[in-house]
Amino acid sequence: MSASITNSKEISIDLSEDEKNKLTFQLCQILENWKLEDVDQLIILSLEDILKPRHLYVYRRGDKAFDFTNEMVKRTKMILGIDESLGTTFPTNKEYASVWLKRSVKKFKHKTPLELMLSGDSGMTRVWHFLDCTQGWRS
Repeated sequence: MSASITNSKEISIDLSEDEKNKLTFQLCQILENWKLEDVDQLIILSLEDILKPRHLYVYRRGDKAFDFTNEMVKRTKMILGIDESLGTTFPTNKEYASVWLKRSVKKFKHKTPLELMLSGDSGMTRVWHFLDCTQGWRS
């Protein structure tokens, strides 16, 4: 596993402590770059029932790693996939990703991508498939 996990297909539940720390830091950086409120970050990570928003600073600093359960691995894959797709969609303006997430999209019945992502796995999957058409293909 590499220090910066960019390929969402590489993630498994049996990560080393070092990999967990690096992946936790990477997830926190992505969510911060998207300029999300702490409460929204916890919902996207599916940790809203486990952590309080004020505890996120411990993870952002790298003092503690997330517990990568099956649910967390699934969410991590989606977050990394969405982030990678946003980088491809807006290659010259990384800041626009955070703007796009908060603007209504006609294809989403005028909801924002963030609203869909906050609604759960199906919403996150829908946003990911919208950004990366290769994710929508069935084998």
